[in-house]
Amino acid sequence: MSITQRIALIAGALVATLVIFIVLQGTTQEVETQTEDQGAEQPSFPAPGDREFVLGEVIVGLEESATQADLAALNRRTDAETEEDLPHSDVNLVDLPPELPVGEAVQRYEASPDVEYAEPNFLIFPTKTPNDTHFNKLWGLHNTGQTIGSRAGTADADIDAKEAWDTSTGTPDTVVAVIDEGMDIDHPDLRDNIWINPGEIAANNIDDDANGYVDDVHGYDFANDDASVYDPDPISSKGDEHGTHVAGTIAAEGNDGTGVTGVNWQAQVMALKFMGPNGGSTVDAVEAINYAVRNGAKISNNSWGYVGSPSRSLQDAIGRADAAGHLFVAAAGNGGADGIGDNNDRNSTNTHYPASYNNANIIAVAATDNRDRLASFSNYGATTVDLAAPGVNIASTLPGNGYGYYSGTSMATPHVTGMAALLKSQNPTLDDAQIKTAILDSVDKKSSLKGKVLTSGRLNAASALSSVTRIGATDTTDPTVSSVKPSPSTRDRTPRLTATVRDDRAELSQGDIRFALDGQDTTAFSYDADRLIYDSRRLSVGKHTARVTATDDAGNSATRTWTFKVVRR
Repeated sequence: MSITQRIALIAGALVATLVIFIVLQGTTQEVETQTEDQGAEQPSFPAPGDREFVLGEVIVGLEESATQADLAALNRRTDAETEEDLPHSDVNLVDLPPELPVGEAVQRYEASPDVEYAEPNFLIFPTKTPNDTHFNKLWGLHNTGQTIGSRAGTADADIDAKEAWDTSTGTPDTVVAVIDEGMDIDHPDLRDNIWINPGEIAANNIDDDANGYVDDVHGYDFANDDASVYDPDPISSKGDEHGTHVAGTIAAEGNDGTGVTGVNWQAQVMALKFMGPNGGSTVDAVEAINYAVRNGAKISNNSWGYVGSPSRSLQDAIGRADAAGHLFVAAAGNGGADGIGDNNDRNSTNTHYPASYNNANIIAVAATDNRDRLASFSNYGATTVDLAAPGVNIASTLPGNGYGYYSGTSMATPHVTGMAALLKSQNPTLDDAQIKTAILDSVDKKSSLKGKVLTSGRLNAASALSSVTRIGATDTTDPTVSSVKPSPSTRDRTPRLTATVRDDRAELSQGDIRFALDGQDTTAFSYDADRLIYDSRRLSVGKHTARVTATDDAGNSATRTWTFKVVRR
């Protein structure tokens, strides 16, 4: 169903349920009095469902050959005007006259040869051995079977962070963009790990680094178009809890004797606020992604999303980030109003974006509980969701120097983001594809996740970190050839010859292997999962010689020659 048809259907039924919402779903509790969730497993930030896009606005993407003058001419036909031309992209936000419905405007703009696409401005909402005093509450990092929320955990149902920290606790050279609500940048567990823009002077009302944003010392607030990244309500002091909680899981300062610790103890967090108390919009999300990429963040956490039709402008922004080597970690979503996780594979009106886009730089994250079970609220998908991470009753930072527990795929996602930052800290030469591969290839396989996520596994930080310590190092390890058969004899005149051929430092393919029988090379063998198989022609009775040679990309080589006899029956 096209976006236009979908809008018409919604208008006709007077129902609008497509909302982009940050996946900060779980049970919410106050800062000073917060304890573990005693209720049923549910996300902390349920998705609002009253409206799915901003009224009176459309996003217009122009063809490469089109200009702003062409867009202005289109606007005059509908009495509309361009509110914003996003820098460094062809995305434009157009204000519509009150009498022009969004669906009709999308049709009109898409009919023009100057327009590549037009779409609504979809609404977005949240989804959610150090000496740190609350470390024993961080079961997702180190699970000893401790009881959280009146539920005893399963020992080692965690990401093995404690084991990973024996190798690395991170460095301040790694910058992570938290695209979310704002965050309390003065929180004692965060303030030393907040990114500082080296080209900007604070509070001088000048765009010192000429990047298009004034006073963006720690990031930017795209929702309010200013540099204040923490905006609590002046009366209730509430607000920006979600972003603050996410930031703490990624990079709360470790081993500082207080509070909690992040997966990466020292990474610098870039605060990119695009959502307020009433959510955010697609166009602000796009601008935040663009900012992260242009200002050097190679990893971003995206604990938010929406359900329904895909957004071209949002997917294109993630694609541009991919071209710049940026890893986009996204929450899989927390199901619908029933609180039960949905299958993102179904490509239906329940599909959760941006996690379900097929961009190569996306890691989509589901949530597990402290017994390694998929959380009841967590979305899943054997092809659209990559892995799971702890996301039920997660303790982290909250505004006002507080700490508390939230649940949701929003809380699972920063575990993966923090791990990605730890890998980047350990080996700065890694690109986004290498980091993604290291994370997905190192999961702990779990039967509870089989058929639910692509890897059938939950994040394992120690294994991922171990895998990347070898990347970039000189490979001097030879392949091995073992378990050769038949040996020493066989009665079969057409025997199957097999061998195990592997390399502990490299991935071998059939092209890396040469096989010969009785001095004659042949390519008529198969090679899969380290096993070579060759079904021979009819052999004479007597002695025969087989030879396997494997050579890896570094030039390391191994040859195994063996003899066997074909004997009479």
